[in-house]
Amino acid sequence: MIDTILKDLIASVKGAQAAIFVDGDGEAVSHCGETAMDLKLLAAWKEIHLDHIRDITKRLGLGDVSAVLFSQEEGNALVAPISGDYCLLLFLSAFADLKDAMAKLKKALLLLKEDIE
Repeated sequence: MIDTILKDLIASVKGAQAAIFVDGDGEAVSHCGETAMDLKLLAAWKEIHLDHIRDITKRLGLGDVSAVLFSQEEGNALVAPISGDYCLLLFLSAFADLKDAMAKLKKALLLLKEDIE
């Protein structure tokens, strides 16, 4: 089911290049799509950053993080926690509609949460 959710997410977001479902250790559970980047290595690195950002916002009393956007020369990466230590990364072209991507990412997160719990 996870593979189907990721494939549907990529297909529904114009400009989406790849999606990867990662566990708390930064290990890829499932992924789909194509990118010139080393997807698994980049996902592990982004997951570590997400953990740090979440820790900082909690210590500052800002609540939990629903998503983090990393804007890079080659495009954008949306990283969102799912449940427990799992997170989802969505890699987008620089021209993707971020508002649309975020809305569809939220729907995918709900489906993934249902699937893993």
